[in-house]
Formats: sequence, C-alpha cells, structure tokens
Amino acid sequence: MVSRSAAILAAILVAGCGRSRPLRSGLGDDGSASSGGGTDAGTDMARDARLADSAGGVAVTDATPSMGGGSGNGGANGHGGTGNFSGTPGTGGGPASGGATAHGGAGSTAVTSGAGGGSGDGGTTSHGGTASLGGTSGDGTSTGVGFAITSFTASPPIVTLGHSTTLTWTVAGGPPDSALSIGDQAVVYTRSATSTVVTPSQTTTYTLTVWNPNRDSVTAQVLVTVVPLPTIASFTASPPAITAGASAILTAVFTDGTGAVNNGIGSISTGVGASTGNLQASTTYTLTVTNPAGDSSIAQAMVTVTQPPGLFTATGSMKVERDYHTATLLPNGKVLVAGEYSGFGAEIYDPASGTFTSTMTSARRWHTATLLPSGKVLMAGGEGDNRELLLTAELYDPASGTFTATGTMTAGRTSHTATLLPNGKVLVTGGTVAYPVPLASAELYDPASGTFAATGSMFAARQSHTATLLPTGKVLVAGGEANYPDVLFSAELYDPAIGTFTATGSLATARQDHTATLLPNGKVLVAGGRGNDVVAYFSSAELYDPASGTFAATGAMAAARYWHTATLLPSGKVLIAGGGDYVDDLSSAELYDPASGTFTATGTMIRSRCGHTATLLPSGKVLVAGGGSSAAGVISAAEIYY
Repeated sequence: MVSRSAAILAAILVAGCGRSRPLRSGLGDDGSASSGGGTDAGTDMARDARLADSAGGVAVTDATPSMGGGSGNGGANGHGGTGNFSGTPGTGGGPASGGATAHGGAGSTAVTSGAGGGSGDGGTTSHGGTASLGGTSGDGTSTGVGFAITSFTASPPIVTLGHSTTLTWTVAGGPPDSALSIGDQAVVYTRSATSTVVTPSQTTTYTLTVWNPNRDSVTAQVLVTVVPLPTIASFTASPPAITAGASAILTAVFTDGTGAVNNGIGSISTGVGASTGNLQASTTYTLTVTNPAGDSSIAQAMVTVTQPPGLFTATGSMKVERDYHTATLLPNGKVLVAGEYSGFGAEIYDPASGTFTSTMTSARRWHTATLLPSGKVLMAGGEGDNRELLLTAELYDPASGTFTATGTMTAGRTSHTATLLPNGKVLVTGGTVAYPVPLASAELYDPASGTFAATGSMFAARQSHTATLLPTGKVLVAGGEANYPDVLFSAELYDPAIGTFTATGSLATARQDHTATLLPNGKVLVAGGRGNDVVAYFSSAELYDPASGTFAATGAMAAARYWHTATLLPSGKVLIAGGGDYVDDLSSAELYDPASGTFTATGTMIRSRCGHTATLLPSGKVLVAGGGSSAAGVISAAEIYY
C-alpha cells in the first residue's frame, strides 16, 4: 500500500522544467494502477514529454500502463520527465526504461532494485546538478541559470564614424556547449570566444546573449557611441603678412571637436580670434581639432613677417674683445675674424648657428687680411704683442682650420692696405714703420711662390689711406695721412700690367680714416674720415669716376664719422655704420643710394662702435663685430644688419 504522502511526492517529481502540478488519480489506495488511473498517468507523462524542446529528448507517444504500475514504454529523456516511482517488478512490470534525468529536470528518486523492483535505466539522482533558467536542482533547490556574464566592455567606448571597436566579454560557469550571440548579428560564437571587432554606423547598444542547449540564457549590454570626424571650415590669419614686432589674429571655424593651436597659442574656440603676440619671424601655425574619440583634423595658417630695411639684431659674441681687427668672408660662407693683442688669435663666425669658435694665430692687429683665389687668407703685417711692427705674414687654411707661416714682407708696416689683383697677386701699399712716419713703398705677394717682392713706389708716402680695385684692373689709392699732421688730397692709380703708380685727380677734401667703396656703376664712393685737425671730422662724400679720373661731390651723410665701415649691399646701396666723431662713438647707420646720390637714415646699431668690421654674408645680411667705444672700451659684441 502506498501512502497519500508518497502520492503527493510523486506528483511533485513528475513536474517538468520547474512547473509543479499533481497527478490525475494515477495510483489507487493499494499502490496499484487503477484501470483508468494508469492511462491518465501515462497520458500526463506523454503530454509532459511533448512539451519538452529539442534539448529535452523524444516525447512519449505510446504510453500504455502495465499491470502493477509499469512504466510507459518510450518515455525516454522527456524534458523534466521522471522514472517510475516505486515500480515493483511483476508481470510485465520491469524496470522503467528511459526515465533518465533531463537537463534541468528532477532526478528519479527512491528507485531501488531488489524484490520490489529494479532501478530505472538512466534514473540517476542528480543531487546538486547545475541549475538552468527556471529549473530545480536534483535536490529540489532553485539556483538560477548556473552561469553568468561577468564582464562585457567596448574598447574604445567612443569611436569616430567608420572606425572600429573591440567588444570583449567573460563568462563564468555553465556547460561547455553553451553558445553566445551579439545583438542581431548573424554570427553565433562558440563558448571559447572572448571578443569580436565591430564597426558601428551609429551610436549602438550591443546585447550579448549566452545560452545553453536548453535555451536558458543570460544577457549583458554595452553602449558604443559613434561621433563624426571633426570638420574644419576655415583657419586664417589676419593680416597674413606683418612687419617684425607686430601681431596677427588667428581665427578658426570648426565643428565636432575641441581646437588647439601650437606655437604658444593653446586652446581656441570656433569663431573666436586668438592673438599671435608680437612676431619677429615668419611662423606657421597648426590647428588641431580633436573629437571625443581622440581622432583629429588639422589645418595650417602662416603669418609672414617682413623685416623693415635697416634693422640690427644681436648675434653671438666673439670670444674676446677686438678693435682694428680684420673680418674676411670665406668660401664656405663663414667669416674669419682675426687680430688683437695678447695672443688671443682668431675665431670663426658661423652664420648658420650665429656663433664664434676659436682658432689659433699669432697676435697682431692693424694688419690686413686678403682672401686668395685658393680660398686661403693672407694675413700680413700689423703690430705684435709689444706693438712692434711685424714683417711676418701667414696663411689661414679653412679646410684644416690652421695658420702657417708664409714669406716675409720687405718692410714691417701697419695702417697699410692689401688688394687682391686680377692676376691673383696681392698689392700691399704704404703704412707706417714708426708712427708718424709713413711709407711710399709697395710690394706684391705671390701665392704661387709664397713670397713678397717690391713693386713700384707711390708718389706720396701715406698711411690710413684706401686702395680700391677698379673694373679696369687698376687700383685707386686715395687720401691718407702724410707726415703728421698733414692729410692728403692726392690720389694715384697702380697698374699691375707695368707695376707702376700714376697720378689721378685729387679729392675735393683731404681725408684719412675714410672709406672707399666700388659701386655697381664703376664709380668709387669716398665717405667721411677726418682732417689734420682734432676737431675736423667729415660728413661729406665724393665720387671718383674712372672714366674721367676726377672726384666730384655727392650727397653728405647725416653724421660726420671716421673709422666707420662701408659695405656694398646686394641692392647696390652702401651701408655706412658706426664710427666716431669728435664727441663720441656712434651707433647710427645710414644708406647711400647711387641712383639719387643721397644718404638716408637706417636702423641704429645695438652698440655704438668704431674700429669695428662689417662683412657682407651670402644671405645678404651684414655681420658687424667688435670695435670700441669711449663708454665701454673694446667690445666683443656682434650684431646682424638685414
């Protein structure tokens, strides 16, 4: 006899997929199947089997009960189906066949073998089995699905339209044959998959679904935000061209990002101008607009800075203070600066870096330096450490950066001139052997033999004069000081073809320590200087015309000056810079225009100076170096005129 409590338990265990319902009179009071009850019970089992899905097995279709409570034939693996409860073997009453526990269903309980009946095939009790959605474990405890999505992320979570992101996930627990899908993608991923790459066309929420063979599932979501690539409508500078020291306004119009500009501008808002600040050189600005995804669009705007003519700017200083030195442009574009007392030697100015570097030579100043056709530089005469007159000469080789001795002059001299002739020889004229006694002698240096040899003498002994190579190949020697305090009007021409001097027209004003510059038209500009009186400093200038052999007045300078420099510029104008007058040393500069025959003021030097050098660089700029002033003494500072 089966008790009423056993009948109720059987009703609970027959329920499938977590659904609980009673049996319909499947058992009599004595535990045997009733003539109607057995059929009802079998029908219920068949119905339960038919309710199962593909993960739960084959439905029962022919469940005829056996006398004495046998199992329905064919009730194998029904979703949630159970083996016979307390099936006793007898006539036709063998063990339940196919009453195995289905995934997620309740296991067969209390099926024992022995005199009362055999165990159900497959009716193994699944105590503690993995739970599935809505099911119960073998011991009847509800535990949920038994697996979980522990993470689901997008990297990056924000992407630019057309770009991709990587979805990554981790799943804990669950059967190895579970599967995954993402949103409405056609792809189904195996359980071993952990990531995929997607390229969304718009902001999208991705749903990850993980399910087992019973279709039990869990889900997780992640949002991927899609943003457009920034658009730059315009980026302009106003005005696009300025003079040095002025500023411009940068304006950008853009969308879908934040803007920033380099070169010290920083962040910039669309449509709002930003000042460049005062500029000294042309500058290219780059606008970068970046969206939330970190992708950028760029645009550039250039501000062109024009330099007003006649500005001086500082450059690197020399290693030592120098005045009455020489500066020679080398074939490599660098400048050899040489001469000073105390054995300080020479140094090289590099326009590319704006710096001077030391090189060695013997101590001398008031000497001459002449660039030879070989690229070497001849340094001749001058004063030594003890202000002794020097007969010696040496050659500087830019290739090795060294000085070597060469032939000795026929006479020691200072305040002389040295002029490269068309035949490659160097004409050395005048000077003094012992101030105030001047020399009339001249000599030629021959680079081929490395020797000096006398040539014809000048008509007048002179020092502090000028010597200028004319287009004819002859050399114009003009002015200078004779025996103190006499200053000369006279001028003469040296002819290399015959090695002699001949007189030419005289200066309008007797002058020494002046400048003489060959102009593009073949004439020679003679400017400034001083006379034979300590207060006689000249602002006047005159032109020598080789065609007529005469001097004629031209426009006067704005300031009287001597020991100044005069440099022919690529424009054909002449830069007059610095020098001194009776009162002080000068920082002013002016330009002579051969077309108009006039001088006009130009930029002012940073330092006042006289006895300095001015060298035209290949760039068209002028290097002004050294010199002295009554206020600062001898200086090492240098500056650039452009």
